[in-house]
Amino acid sequence: MSRSVCLSAAGLLLTFSALAIPLAGRAVAAEPAAYGTPAPATQEDWYMTIGVSGRVVPDYPGADDYTIRPGAIFSIRKASELNVFRSVDDNPSIALFDTGTFRAGAVGRLDWGRDQDDSDRLLGLGDVDYSLELGGFAEWYPVDWLRFRGELRYGFGGYDGIVGGLGADAIWTAGQWRFAAGPRLSFAGSGYMNAYFGVTPEQSALATALGNPLPVYAAGGGFNLVGATAQLTYNFGNGFETGVFGSYGYLLGDASASPVTADDNQFMAGLSMSYTFNIGKAWW
Repeated sequence: MSRSVCLSAAGLLLTFSALAIPLAGRAVAAEPAAYGTPAPATQEDWYMTIGVSGRVVPDYPGADDYTIRPGAIFSIRKASELNVFRSVDDNPSIALFDTGTFRAGAVGRLDWGRDQDDSDRLLGLGDVDYSLELGGFAEWYPVDWLRFRGELRYGFGGYDGIVGGLGADAIWTAGQWRFAAGPRLSFAGSGYMNAYFGVTPEQSALATALGNPLPVYAAGGGFNLVGATAQLTYNFGNGFETGVFGSYGYLLGDASASPVTADDNQFMAGLSMSYTFNIGKAWW
């Protein structure tokens, strides 16, 4: 817990410091205060959103103990996209194609890995190092209050392979308040699955010698979690927004059957705060 909290907090501080310094001289708070109000800036103006969140999450995928972990909020949007819905579990992204009802672009995520001392159940398995995931996203609004989103990313570092997710959100807006909720479905390739849920013959032998008998287990790729996420946000105006959120997930398939898994039920809850500001006209 201490390693992930300290390193992730330091990383967030460095990232936001680097972003804030060059932009501070021309940052202008985003408007409007209420959701759904047309943005006053021109289509050529772009806005950056940065923020932080504090989350209570499982110690590792499949754990029955929980830890507090900071998260990052980051996106770049045109003025016309300022009121576009953003879920708490959307990974940092930038839209490169936008028709108003359909958006697609680049997305990234940092996976913090896993320490074997997070649980006695992991003794002998070794650590899973940090991984960087890069890929794309697409989202579609068939109507104003309903969004479908999918992400497909490739991770490299602690594991190599594809990961991603599908989700839908029903959105209710009332002035400066916004509530959204909907289902989630996650999937991963064998690289991710074996890193977090598999047990190699060498790991099995070492774990057994250390008093943690684990059978050899090969985890195949596929859908690994199904659940739902809900969130409530409030827009203060002048670019500031805060929110609370919670989610529930149930492990599926090889993730559920793994000898490393302590609990199929996975919960997450937290708070977020973000700030949106004008970064000027596009330079690309």
